[in-house]
Amino acid sequence: MATSRRLELAKTLAGQLRTREGRNLVAVGVYGSVARGEDRAHSDVDVLVVVRRKRAAIRHFVRDGILITILQQTPQEARAEVTGSRGDLNAALGGWRSLRPLYDPSGLLRKLMKRARDPTEAQFREAARRALIETYEDLGKVRNAVDVGDEQESREMAVWYAGAAAGALLDLHRHVLRTGRRAFIEIRRYGAVGEAIRRLRHETLSLVETRRVAEASWAGLLALAQRKGVPLPKFAGPRGSL
Repeated sequence: MATSRRLELAKTLAGQLRTREGRNLVAVGVYGSVARGEDRAHSDVDVLVVVRRKRAAIRHFVRDGILITILQQTPQEARAEVTGSRGDLNAALGGWRSLRPLYDPSGLLRKLMKRARDPTEAQFREAARRALIETYEDLGKVRNAVDVGDEQESREMAVWYAGAAAGALLDLHRHVLRTGRRAFIEIRRYGAVGEAIRRLRHETLSLVETRRVAEASWAGLLALAQRKGVPLPKFAGPRGSL
């Protein structure tokens, strides 16, 4: 019943957009838990709206207590998301793989859904490179907090670092998440590095242990990147190992 209600809201929105936007509207699709038939009592509705020209009137809203979240893209942006190499590639491809077209007269959504199931090695290498640079920035924040002995800031920065590191690890393994809710469960399949990142996210560690686990996970990520042929700048070296 919950799935039907949210899907019907998405279909109603697609019909309203067709009437209101006319030729400006290229396609509409629903993705995420509603598209998979896995939405729950408090789930939002994720809707992709592809338009020739973006409009401020197309925005998030709440209907009958349910949040409808709008991702508005031009056709060029939609293609770039699927064929490009942005840092959170696994999240982007996961959304496209779950997409359910509601209005797709040109077939654009169907073409991009198919492309999302066959990403290239080069895409993942570039995505991993970008993700590792972001991870290095957050590692610096962890190092700074530990150096000054700030336990609270160290905990906060460890959470930031873990989010970036998890994305990098997934990209390095070409792992596309079915749902982002399980990211820190899924990374545990990748051994000591995945477990170290999970600990930084979910456990309250001492300053000494935070430094050790962060440095060890970073060393593991760099070693994996080297094996995968990911081109990286020269980072300041890690200070530990798993």
